Amino acid sequence: MEGSAEQLVEEFLSEYRASGVYLRGHIARLGALASSEDEHVAERATSAVFTSLVEPLADSFNPADVALYNRAFAQIIQTCRRNPRAASLDNNLDTFGLQSEEHLITRAASLRMVSNPARQHESARRIQRVIILSRVTLGADVAITSVILERLKRTFAGAEIVLAGGAKAAQLFGGDPKVSFKEISYGRGGTTTARLLTWVDLLECVRELTRGLQPTEYLIVDPDTRLTQLGLLPITRTSERARRVSASGHRVTTEPERSDYMFFPSREYGSATSHSLGELTSAWLDQVLGETVVTYPRVSPRDEDLDAAQWLVKRIKRPIVAINFGVGENQLKRVGGEFEASVVAHLIREGATIILDKGAGADEISRADAVVAQAKQIEREGRRVRAVEVDERYLMQALSAEESDTDILVWNGRIGILAALISQSDLYIGYDSAGQHIAAALGVPCIDVFAGFSSSRMLDRWRPFGKAETRVLAVDRDNATNPGEVVANVLRHADDLLK
Repeated sequence: MEGSAEQLVEEFLSEYRASGVYLRGHIARLGALASSEDEHVAERATSAVFTSLVEPLADSFNPADVALYNRAFAQIIQTCRRNPRAASLDNNLDTFGLQSEEHLITRAASLRMVSNPARQHESARRIQRVIILSRVTLGADVAITSVILERLKRTFAGAEIVLAGGAKAAQLFGGDPKVSFKEISYGRGGTTTARLLTWVDLLECVRELTRGLQPTEYLIVDPDTRLTQLGLLPITRTSERARRVSASGHRVTTEPERSDYMFFPSREYGSATSHSLGELTSAWLDQVLGETVVTYPRVSPRDEDLDAAQWLVKRIKRPIVAINFGVGENQLKRVGGEFEASVVAHLIREGATIILDKGAGADEISRADAVVAQAKQIEREGRRVRAVEVDERYLMQALSAEESDTDILVWNGRIGILAALISQSDLYIGYDSAGQHIAAALGVPCIDVFAGFSSSRMLDRWRPFGKAETRVLAVDRDNATNPGEVVANVLRHADDLLK
């Protein structure tokens, strides 16, 4: 079968949506391309697998699409594990008794069974360490993982709470003395094989963290993370019964994993509701722990980052609006036109001071520079608008007494200090990214300009959840929304929230 990876995905999904026919040959070819010895071919196919197949199926938040994902990605895993470079993947899956696609699919389905709450209460006193896996992306770590952190600190008050994830997560939660960190990276830009091999690293990480502990003395929580490919790859041993294969080698009897592992099915839990992921995480915890405690996301910047942010804004007397126009390389999340520059210019004219995150990558930096350049043409109080760019290297020298009237503070640095700067702001404005979840978790009112959503359910799920007020402005790019109208709506909400 010929065709590009993108074409294979498009044909596969179109046929399945139209007729329910599963084009197995297309996924087989896609898996072969994704595990190609040619790095360029493998990287392009990987982009198609995750951007065009995995993410749309996840973003629909439809249980049927979860089942389709499990089926298709289990087939891709089986193809990739046969690659000599993935020998450690194959060997470790064998040790779990997972030798076929059906084994992977059946085990993943068994994770949807909710544990007995009474059993969780009985084990709470014995638990010495709780290991919570990162969701990899910062926005999801705030919206989902932080809710789990907050709740399990309460439930397992005597246990050590460990967050296993990237270094940036430690910047967002490092100010919490009850949480420790184990760094493990996930290469979102790597090939499919490289991403799958991250799971092998995760296994070693978990083995290290549980060494010397009995299964009744630790708990691992998987929030539907990419580290386990959304639950398809195991972390702890399933029961003997669950690993027993029939004589044909094609069927597995299933039962829930042992009580040392909990899985939050974020893509299907509460599928009939319009609740946000933060609300659903809290509700799921109520169910598995057997008590109702509304739990909100929380961000805890380190003290040194908070000190730096407070020092940077201490001379600012006007309302502070933090803005991040980052989109994580997904241009569909942008409004386009002069939206970004217009919002900043209007806010400055209305008397606000702007904290603008410069973002990451050449495109975001270029757009931030353009916004600042245009804003500096504005006159306010008889002078041109002033902008100061600050990075960590020149942090303490950035704002002298002479620069106390800065109108735009451009932050070019770590997420930890950005979070701290947001905490010092009166309002946050941004596209669908990590920033609005950070603001909501910090109790800062925010305006979430949400473009590029693939379904109304995606819009519901990724709505920021917190104690402060949040306004979500849905931008329908398919109907060619006028950027000027979006600017007007943002400014109307900003005026209301800043009162």
